[in-house]
Formats: sequence, C-alpha cells, structure tokens
Amino acid sequence: MNLRRAWWLLPALWAVGCGPSVDEEVVDELTGEVLEAATTAYDMNRLLEDTDLTGGQGITPAQVQQFLALKGSYLAGYTDPAWNKTAAVLIVERSKAVGINPLYMLARIQTESSLITSGTSTNLAKATGCGCPDSAGCDTSYAGFGNQVDCSARKLRGYLTDLDAGRATVSGWKPNVTKSTSDPCSVKPANKATAALYTYTPWVGAYAIQCGRTTVGGSSLVAAKYNLFKGEYDWAPSTTACYSGTVDADVAEGGCVQSSSDGLWRQCLGGAFTDGTSAKPSTCTVSWPWCQSVTLGRAVPARTCVQSASNAQWQQCGVGGVWQSASTVPTTGSGPVGTCYATYAL
Repeated sequence: MNLRRAWWLLPALWAVGCGPSVDEEVVDELTGEVLEAATTAYDMNRLLEDTDLTGGQGITPAQVQQFLALKGSYLAGYTDPAWNKTAAVLIVERSKAVGINPLYMLARIQTESSLITSGTSTNLAKATGCGCPDSAGCDTSYAGFGNQVDCSARKLRGYLTDLDAGRATVSGWKPNVTKSTSDPCSVKPANKATAALYTYTPWVGAYAIQCGRTTVGGSSLVAAKYNLFKGEYDWAPSTTACYSGTVDADVAEGGCVQSSSDGLWRQCLGGAFTDGTSAKPSTCTVSWPWCQSVTLGRAVPARTCVQSASNAQWQQCGVGGVWQSASTVPTTGSGPVGTCYATYAL
C-alpha cells in the first residue's frame, strides 16, 4: 500500500547507531514527506505479535474519541457523511467487525495519512492507503474515511485468514519463508502478524534493524506507531459507566449527555452523572447533544425520530448530534441508536 506522511516527535535515529544526524531532514522517497526519527529499532523479521493485530476487542468508541481529542486530531470532530458515523465509531466498529484491533487501525491511519495527529483533513479520502498501490493511483471505490477503514480491516483479515489456513498471503508472504521486500531486503517473517504487515506494505522502512533503509517509513513504522499509541493511553476496558435514560444505554466514563428532560448537560464521572449545566463540559469523550431539525424548526433530544420534509426519509438523532438514516422506524419504532424517544411523521 502507498505510504503516507509519518510525523514523529522523538529523538533521532543516530541514538541507536543508524540514520542521519538530528539536524538532517529526511524525506520519504515514495511520498516526498518528511520522516521524523525514532529511538527504537524493530526486528524486521518480527515487527509485531499476532495478538497486536487481533486483540483490543474491548476498546470502545469513547476511548478512541478521547484519544483523538487528546492528539488534537481533525478526526475528533469528523463524521463521515457516507456512513453517518463518527471517525471513532468507524475505527472501532469496522475493525472489530472482522476481529482486527482498533489500536492497530489507529497506527495504520497515522502511518498512511498522519490523520491521528493532524488538525487538518489532508489525505482523508485515502486515510489507510487501502487500494493505493505504490505503482499506481488510488482506487476511487475505496475513497472516503469509512470506506478506507473498512477496506483496510477487511484486507488485513483476509491476509490472516490465509495464514491461519497455512497458506501464503496473496503476495506470497508466510511465516518462516524468506521473501524480498521493496527496499529491497531479505525478510523471513517470524509470525503471521509480520507476514500480514509486509503484504499490506512491502517495505521494511527506517524503523527496523538489519535492512538499512532510512528514507521510507515502511511496515516498521506501523509497529513503531502501534507501540507508541499503546503506551500513551490506558486502553484497558472501562470499569465505570452510567446508564442514561436519554440515550437508553450505558454511557462510558467521560461521556456527556444533554438530558431529554431538561436540556441540561451531564457528564459520566466515576460511575455517576454530574449535576446538570447549561454549557457542555469541555472534557467530553463522546457526546449526545440535541439535534437541530429543519423539518420541525427546533432542536430535539437524542433518539428522536423525524420524517424529513425534504425527502420523506426517516432519520434519528444520534451521537454527536448527527442525524442517522432510520428506515425501520415506521415498522419497528426504532432506529440505529435504539427506540425512538419521540416520533414525528409528515
């Protein structure tokens, strides 16, 4: 896959005996972007463990949302119009749908597009580099953030499925079988994770030992970003949550809800909601505000279902104050975020 910008705010590669000096700017020869240096050197034959790619199934959208906010990411405030879901939800949902670690997906996105730390939407349409081979342009059928995450997760799952069955991946990578990367470098993957990574991005890159490439990010950068992100945030499953009648579900620690009863904001902290305030708390990891309805000419609480005057389609007020398509409302009284709080038909 096509490599994207990789920004690292760590000391230089010379600290481990390789790479340029601390003052020398290194430009990725594939992308033309600047590569930041790292202190940790990875074994090119064992970049990550198998569980690094398939674990993390307890990670929640609220955790990813908070991580994106802490990073100042553009994605923290982004909702994909094609999927009608936030970036955090898409990262977790599409990864876990095929048993892929959402934390790995964060590392992949950062490696390919820098969107985890970028405050701009640059490279949003090719966030994971999926369908973007080094030798050609990107396949437009995979354009868009949600499509990119879904594509990347499914590609990786396909590689692992082949490897689990004892087969080589589509490009011939397999544990304990020596193969050349595009650096070029002769690599013998020690596990399935490493074989899968090289299938996706067939470059060792600047962050692994043995090969010597210093001007391409490569699969070693995915490993570096994964371990960096893993250590920067507590990804353990949350032990505290608050039930919200407005949402009709548990809200994770740090989540905020604008109450359907009085319109006041309350935040889940330590397993209980705070007293109501008129202003939304500034530290919300995820939020459920009222949605503004053009059809009704006013704002309505979360889970409210409205038949739009513009196209007669049903929508439901969801997380982040975003209207979500809800075609099942007429028959079930429910939409994508649960039972309708109130229903307004034309």
